[in-house]
Amino acid sequence: MAEETVSRRFWRYFNPKNIVSELLFGWTLAEGTLFIVLVALQGLVWGLGVAHSHTFDWFGLTTGLMNIITVILVAKGRITNYFWGLIYSVMYMPLAFQSQLFGEVALSAFWVVMQFVGIAAWLGFMKRDQITQKDQQDVVATKYMTPKQWLFVIPVFLVILGIVGLILQQAGSRQPYMDGLTTTISMGAQILQTAKFAESWYAWLLFDIVEIVLWARAWTGHADPSAFAMLGMNLALTVNAIYGIIQWRKLTKKE
Repeated sequence: MAEETVSRRFWRYFNPKNIVSELLFGWTLAEGTLFIVLVALQGLVWGLGVAHSHTFDWFGLTTGLMNIITVILVAKGRITNYFWGLIYSVMYMPLAFQSQLFGEVALSAFWVVMQFVGIAAWLGFMKRDQITQKDQQDVVATKYMTPKQWLFVIPVFLVILGIVGLILQQAGSRQPYMDGLTTTISMGAQILQTAKFAESWYAWLLFDIVEIVLWARAWTGHADPSAFAMLGMNLALTVNAIYGIIQWRKLTKKE
């Protein structure tokens, strides 16, 4: 049998039928329940924002929903998460710009690029999901970081954080170092996720917590109408990050 070409492999995962199939099917009861809870949590916080500001921020709500779909598919190890992640990244950019969180604007541009990098990195490392084998769906083969990799990542992260914070301060960001912290953590988490490291979920958990603080301050600072939608989204993502930590431990085989 001839080896499957990259283009055929890409189309096998990213044809419309498979994108819809991975969104609607192959869910365990626990995963389906989690998804409903995450969407409800975001909707509840968004509703509180509507009641407070009398502004129906449907764009912010939809943006948050796109990200919830993205991250839960990442936690499930589905490569089609990058399709939804691209939509979310493009939609998130104007919301961050509106709030003058310039680090978040740059971050969303970085996310756009990383969706394509992620597809390339995951494409050759998919395996059949044993839990939903009857649905003919695949999950990514994940791995753990080595101690040497940890010793490299931590100091590099701290140096980048300092540089990004200074740049954002000069650019006029309202929260330069908090903005820079989310930017740096997310970049690191995205790179670790693209490299299929299970530890990426600890970075995403930290990122989500910092994002909650960032958007809470955006609301109290200048009553941004999108803040409640983003707060709800990040509360939901915090819950999903915990699920991601558990799920990727199952997907990862220790050497």
